[in-house]
Amino acid sequence: IGNPKAFTFRSSKRAARSQTRILDVATKRHHVPHDRYDGDIKPPIIVVVVGPPRVGKSTLISSLVKRYNRQQISNIRGPITVVSGKNQRITFIECNNDINCMIDLAKIADLVMLLVDATFGFEMETFEFINILHAH
Repeated sequence: IGNPKAFTFRSSKRAARSQTRILDVATKRHHVPHDRYDGDIKPPIIVVVVGPPRVGKSTLISSLVKRYNRQQISNIRGPITVVSGKNQRITFIECNNDINCMIDLAKIADLVMLLVDATFGFEMETFEFINILHAH
């Protein structure tokens, strides 16, 4: 550092005002309210997989998750959300053979996949669920 005057302020008052303004702008930036919802991010598509026991609901969901995320899941507990595109997510929900659970999930679902065991045929809950869906 050969010239000490080259690296100092010309006016101490101007430097103080400049520093105060910089700090004020930074403080205002921290206090600006932000929305939690960003307009570009849409809610996920809800896909409900319905069917009697042992028809392949968990296998279908795990293969779809493997298709989108390239990750293997062993057991399914609760809803699973995967990223299917740049601005799109899909939530998979497995529903057991309870008619009340089927109706509640069908109300919020964008897509309901009904799986049936072809060797066994339709069960009574499946027919009831189809009739309720026709009514609504």
